[in-house]
Amino acid sequence: MLSRGLDDDVRDEAGEQQDRPMGQREVPAPRSPSAARLLEMTARDTDQWRSDARAEAAEIVAAAREEAGELVRSAQREAEGMVEAARLAARRAVDEAQATADQLLTETEEQRAQGQSEVARLQQLAEENSEHLRRHLTEMLDRLDPGPAQH
Repeated sequence: MLSRGLDDDVRDEAGEQQDRPMGQREVPAPRSPSAARLLEMTARDTDQWRSDARAEAAEIVAAAREEAGELVRSAQREAEGMVEAARLAARRAVDEAQATADQLLTETEEQRAQGQSEVARLQQLAEENSEHLRRHLTEMLDRLDPGPAQH
């Protein structure tokens, strides 16, 4: 690509200082075949550099996309592993809680059965004691008042 200084030099040599809008360049027609050849080579080189830069940019973008895709896939695999580990931990926790609940239920049922058995034994003992006391009191009353029983 021609530098601005080289453009000015070419214009000065050509004696063509013209007014033109800003940003637009007017390259004077070369006066010699060697200058034309130099311009052609520069244009070709510039096109090649642009093409190379575009190709390199495309490769960089493609590599970045591939790397980003691999990062996403890796993150997804890691997330899936974490979710599976969490599921297993939750399943174990639920199983342990269920086993504990079942054990507590069994122990509670056993204690309830023992309590009911003890209540039944105590009721039986209370009835026996009550019967024994009734007989004893009846015997005592009979000893104190033998009259009505002997008539």
